[in-house]
Order: sequence, then C-alpha cells, then structure tokens
Amino acid sequence: MKRTLLIISALALMCIGVRAQNLKATVNGAPIEMIEVEGGTFMMGDHMEQRADALPLHEVSLDTYYIGRTEVTQQLWTAVMGYNNSYFKGKYRPVETIDYDEVQAFIIKLNKLTGINFRLLTEAEWEYAARGGNKSKGYIYSGSNDLDEVGWTVYNNVINATHNVANKAPNELGIYDMTGNVWEWCSDYNGAYTSEPQKNPTGPTWQSWHQARGGAFHNNAESNEVCYRDRLYPSKKRFTLGFRLAMDATKDNIKKMVKAKTWDLTEDVVAEETPHNQKLNKTMIDNPTVQDLAGVWQYISFDANGKRKYHVALKFLNADGTFQNLQFSQSGNGQIMYKGAGTWKLKDGCIVQKYEKGYNNEFFDGKTITIKLMLGDNGNLMHLLWVDPMHGGKVAEWYEKVD
Repeated sequence: MKRTLLIISALALMCIGVRAQNLKATVNGAPIEMIEVEGGTFMMGDHMEQRADALPLHEVSLDTYYIGRTEVTQQLWTAVMGYNNSYFKGKYRPVETIDYDEVQAFIIKLNKLTGINFRLLTEAEWEYAARGGNKSKGYIYSGSNDLDEVGWTVYNNVINATHNVANKAPNELGIYDMTGNVWEWCSDYNGAYTSEPQKNPTGPTWQSWHQARGGAFHNNAESNEVCYRDRLYPSKKRFTLGFRLAMDATKDNIKKMVKAKTWDLTEDVVAEETPHNQKLNKTMIDNPTVQDLAGVWQYISFDANGKRKYHVALKFLNADGTFQNLQFSQSGNGQIMYKGAGTWKLKDGCIVQKYEKGYNNEFFDGKTITIKLMLGDNGNLMHLLWVDPMHGGKVAEWYEKVD
C-alpha cells in the first residue's frame, strides 16, 4: 500500500512538472507566446480604497489559464487578418485602432488557423495576472512600484507613440507591458463590484460598455495602476487601445502548442533603436557650468521617426540663479503665462530647482526638485530626468537651446 502511494505521489509530481509550462506556436510565421498563470485566489480591486469603481475589495478565485506574454503585435495581426490599420506602424508594436468586434473576428480566424481556442481575458484574469498571480509582490504597477521600470507612459514617452512590445521589464510572471503602451480590451461588460466572493467571474450579462485595462503611453501614473478600470463602447477605436490573448488550460489546447524552452520575441529581436535626432552625440559636455546652462531653452519632443517637434514652452535659466518657465496657456485667449519660477543651482551633475510660492500648481509651492541632466550637440541639447512628486513617475524632458 505504501509503495502504491509513493508511486502515485511521484506520478503526481511529474504531472505537475509537465503541466507548469509556458507555450508557443506560430501562424504564418508570426509567433504566439503564452505564459501559464496558475490558478489561485486574490483580493480584486483598489487596495488603497481610493476609487469607487474599483471597490469594494472582493475575493476572486480563478482556475489556471494562459495569457499572452506580450500584447498582440502588428506582425501577428497582419499574419491572421491580412491588413493592419494601426496608426503607429511597426512589426513588433502592439496592434491598435481596432474595435471590439474586430478583435473577436481576429480570434475566430486565429482559432481556425491554429485549431487552438484563444479568447480575450476576463477582467479578473487580467488583474490577477497583472498583479503577478501567485507570485505577486503587491506592486502598484504590473511588476514594480517604479512606473518607469515597467511601462511606457506620459512620463517617459518622448515620441508620444506606442513602442515595441517587451522593451520594459516584465512582471513577476514574465509578462510584459501590462502597465502602459496600450489599453487592453477585456471580454467583460462593465459592471459594479460586489463584496461576495466569486469563482471565475465573467462580468454582467450585458451592458453598453466593455472593460479595458492597463493604461497607455499617454496616461499618467493613476491610469496605469493594476486596479484602474476604463470602460469603452465596443465600437471604440483608439491608437491607444489594443489587446492580448488568453487561453484555457485544456489538454487539447496545450497539446497543439510547443513547450517554450526559448522565446521568439527576444530582447534582441524587439529592441528599439534610438532615432539619431534623439541621441546625445559625442560632442557632450560632461560637467556643465552655470554659464553653459544659462540661457533660453525650448521644450521639444520627438515623433515616431525621431524627428524633433518644437513646442511653445520655454525654460529661462538665468546666470543669477533664477529661472522662469514660460508657455502659452491652452485656455482663454491663448495668453502667455508663467508656469513656474524660482531659483536653481548645479549640484552633483543635477539641476536643483526650488519653486517659489505663487506657482500655479499648489502641490509644488516651496518644493525642491532635483533634475538629472545630460548635455549634447555641443551643449545645445539638454536631457532632463526627474521624479514627479505627485505620482512618483520618472519624467523625461528634452530641450534645445534657443539663446
């Protein structure tokens, strides 16, 4: 009897080892990569209890399922659908500008091509995976409390566009871009939370909106938190809205895929090159002086091809140690207005700014902000990196010297 139990136990362990696996497949040369999310129980909702639509916190239990390692790429979409209407074109960028019905049409066609039953994630599955599943470390964002580490957001996205998938750090399960880049459609209709425990919830029977999760490259820190919910009409198309695949952990699905010993969408494959116009060239000033920095600097950004875009926003760094930030207001008659003034100094390769009272954003009144800086183009291109004290996100800014 004891020997029989030992054999059964050994076989059970072997089965667990075989089952716990990540999978991949290809369709018309495009990779599909799926991460196993082992089933478990978690508290769904806003753990800081600040957002009414993400409350009350409630217990959710989920069976094991599979989730796309990345958002669905334009390469995969085109391989299945034969067209690509994404606004920001790129083989390894997430597909976007697609409504809910188009996503469902893609999944139906993909399933016919592969014989595998893919689907969209439920909202509960999305949040559980974004939190790291049973490996969760309780982060605010998917994989970190440092927003810049795991997501493309308004704070670090100088090209104001989508990026190739998997160019930020993954979360605890090895899943990429569940924070930022593009919002992701979920299968659920939008509905209010209840306090009762739930098992594999699928949302309301019908509502006017579907859920979307994850935030996008143009959103602030709050919208990129793992508990944040957005609701969209099924017909909605945005260049900030995409999706990722899900799959039930059935024997039939698993046997039609290959165990992923390696990935096809590796770091080298999806790596982005910094456009030339965005690079700090070799004529850099490593230790700038106050005289090097004194002058008028114009705020710039970059388009998807790296071309510089100039904005009506100026930073005056005066040799006497004072500064003013000037820009055109977006309201009223477009009048010029100050957006911050105070004093600045150089310290340990950083600009240290202290805002005076009267700055229009009261949160910054009297605050000191330290900004890391790099200079290039013979001292005519300035890259600033600082931490937004409101949300904690790292902010990347570029300025070109005017005078």
